[in-house]
Amino acid sequence: MVVEAFRRGWAVVSSRVPRRVWAEGERFLECGDVRHGFVEVACGACREARLVAFSCKGRGWCPSCTTRRAVEAGAHAEAVLPRVAHRQWTLSLPMGLRFLVVSRPALLKRLEVRLVQSVWRRQRRAARRLGQRGTLAGGAVCFGQYFGSRLQLTPHLHCLVPESMWTATGEVVEVPPPTDDEVCAVLRRVVTLARRDFEAAEAAFGDEEDEYGALQAAAVQRPLALGDGPTRRRPAKRVAVAQGFSLHADTAVHGHDRQGLERLARYGARGPLAESRLRRLEDGRYEYTPKRGEAFVVTAEALVKRLVALTPPARRHLTSFHGVYGPNARLRPVVMQAPSEDAAPPPPPVPPTKHTKPKRPRLDWATLHRRTFGTDVLQCPCGGRRTVRRLHLGRKQAEARWAELGHPLPSRRLPPETAPPQLALDVA
Repeated sequence: MVVEAFRRGWAVVSSRVPRRVWAEGERFLECGDVRHGFVEVACGACREARLVAFSCKGRGWCPSCTTRRAVEAGAHAEAVLPRVAHRQWTLSLPMGLRFLVVSRPALLKRLEVRLVQSVWRRQRRAARRLGQRGTLAGGAVCFGQYFGSRLQLTPHLHCLVPESMWTATGEVVEVPPPTDDEVCAVLRRVVTLARRDFEAAEAAFGDEEDEYGALQAAAVQRPLALGDGPTRRRPAKRVAVAQGFSLHADTAVHGHDRQGLERLARYGARGPLAESRLRRLEDGRYEYTPKRGEAFVVTAEALVKRLVALTPPARRHLTSFHGVYGPNARLRPVVMQAPSEDAAPPPPPVPPTKHTKPKRPRLDWATLHRRTFGTDVLQCPCGGRRTVRRLHLGRKQAEARWAELGHPLPSRRLPPETAPPQLALDVA
């Protein structure tokens, strides 16, 4: 459904976006299409072959690829993060600074560092009150998001911070949960530290707005549909608001709740669009039902304009590890646990050279496909296991192999346009 809507509106919008966004849109139209390349797997017992199309690996709005990335992030967090309690800190920005952050992505990264350092400062003070002395180091996993539930451009941060710190020898020091006053103190410090960053950026902010910038500005200022959200039934805990910033810190998981930790990581790494929430109406428009709030109806062109405006900035990580969780941290080998048995098996050893460095274990593509879509592409109905036979890269190779197998190429033709319903008038 998303591909159909995107094809209808992409022709109008494609000439108004930067080249990197145009390239992602073109790759999205080829995502899951066997005509543009696939991997051929075959069963060793019955010799039955199956074709698995390549994905676009987009970072913006592709429901399939963003879901797969969220599943991988959740699996990695569940496998390697230590078995201590983790708390989610969510920082939202005032409306007046959102477009500035979108135009200057480095500001969001600075704000992320300010937030993590402020939370660590609060944890060190709590540990000192418990009698702990010496150097203490913390960790954090931060996810940057540029969208809201109603597909508005809303840059904000989700940070998973352990409710523990570590001494210089790797000993775990648990800290109590924050109080409402401590959450307010953290936010005040974040705003104070970030004020000079935003003031310097405001002084240098004078670029003219291009067509793509106009799309982003509209995405920041206007949701696709107006309407009041659900009313809050109980007073919020561990929530602070100051100068338009808001900080939420009331979501936490126990150290042994690995499924809850994986769910929080998947939530932070998720994409903006869910395929199941979009449906096509009889008049040719599309209705999107967000997780909260009322459904809204848009045309294909308006939907595509909004989706391309949600594309993350280039050369910016959407997931970052801080402190003892960082890749070069001295305590990382002590703090991080070994991957679980469900993770991908380690690759065969490679003779070391000065240009090779060890890679972290990752889920292989078949396991990731199974955990994302619930289908094991390597499991044959006869009971055997399929193995990769050949890769067919590019449209020419893919169509040639498709013809060898004797299958007709799948049609990508759009259904005919449907005219809006007309009012029936009796003029006889």
